[in-house]
Amino acid sequence: MTMRDEYKPGLWNATCDRCGRKFKSNELTKDWQGLMLCKRDWEPRHPQDFVKAGRPETAPDWTRPQPTWNLIGPDAE
Repeated sequence: MTMRDEYKPGLWNATCDRCGRKFKSNELTKDWQGLMLCKRDWEPRHPQDFVKAGRPETAPDWTRPQPTWNLIGPDAE
């Protein structure tokens, strides 16, 4: 009987989702993907996963060209 198989009140045998080894339930930690991992296989989420890009500039749906004014009046020749 190995150390992992002995009875401890409130604990149970569980396996690491990555390496498949047997551990007691208090030796596993949930990672950001929801996997239960041992200390050797657990790694924090990469900081670049939290970077948010800025909103891109959006162009208007439609535009009109700048009007050219043809003024007619007493000063026009």
